[in-house]
Amino acid sequence: MFTFDIENLIQISSSQIICGDYNAHHTSWGCNSNSPRDITLMNFVNNAGIEILAPSTPTRFGNNSSSTIDLAIVREFLYPYDIQSLPEISSDHNPVLLNFYFKYSIPSINGGTKTNWNEFRNHINNAETLNNIVINSPTELDILVEKFESQILDAKNAASSPVPNSQTYIDPRIRELNNERNFVRKMFQRLRDPVLKAKLNQLNKKISRLNDKIETVNHANTLINVNTDDGSFWNFTRHFKRKKHNIPTLNGPASIAITNKEKANCLADSLENQFQLNELHHEETETIVGNSVGSFLNTTPNLFNDFPPSTMMN
Repeated sequence: MFTFDIENLIQISSSQIICGDYNAHHTSWGCNSNSPRDITLMNFVNNAGIEILAPSTPTRFGNNSSSTIDLAIVREFLYPYDIQSLPEISSDHNPVLLNFYFKYSIPSINGGTKTNWNEFRNHINNAETLNNIVINSPTELDILVEKFESQILDAKNAASSPVPNSQTYIDPRIRELNNERNFVRKMFQRLRDPVLKAKLNQLNKKISRLNDKIETVNHANTLINVNTDDGSFWNFTRHFKRKKHNIPTLNGPASIAITNKEKANCLADSLENQFQLNELHHEETETIVGNSVGSFLNTTPNLFNDFPPSTMMN
């Protein structure tokens, strides 16, 4: 019945690491015999498509026996790992150290690139053959994976060229939807068909959602590729470490504003004075405006008789 609990745990999310004392003995990970409990566990693991990780040395020591029963069950967590039984605590169970190596990441490509896939295929075919290689240790497996990754990246870089800066890189999916949207809009402007209008709105929404999805994926890839080895971590975080420029001291009507509160009050008073309404019933102002209007009317002729008569053109 204990496999029911494991089944409930692995359904929580797609990637799972479940560690514990399973009290399951099997010769696959160094035990002397197979127990019915472990046979049930092995059948469940094989049917569920998950993996058991166990150290190469025993994890529990009795008076005259030793066994490996502290295990880890992993689901869809395909990373290089190292698991060890550490004799460091005065208990019958040793602590188990499980270490995953996250050094294989998606290559970061700045800007848009164009790739000649025929050239990429030729570079892969001409690369060093990695077949028929005997692997005897995890270190040799890591070296083989690094060589394979290097071959792919070298072929990608050799067959790719950056998009010129004068051109704006547009994702091919966005470009295809833009062409379709432009054609539908052109037909709608010509025919004024409500069906075409609905199709146009549908394409606009689809383009907007796809843009948001592409930006999210690009940002996630950027976060994945940030590390402290190649300086990308500093380039990513230095914009957040810059201090904001402080507003200098302001000369107020009565004193110098130094603190943030004094600066805010000084700016508020200045804006309030600038946007006050004019006083329409001010006698001195009305007199000045009246004199100006009267002077203009007295000096401007009301009749315009000095213009020569127009001539008819044949």
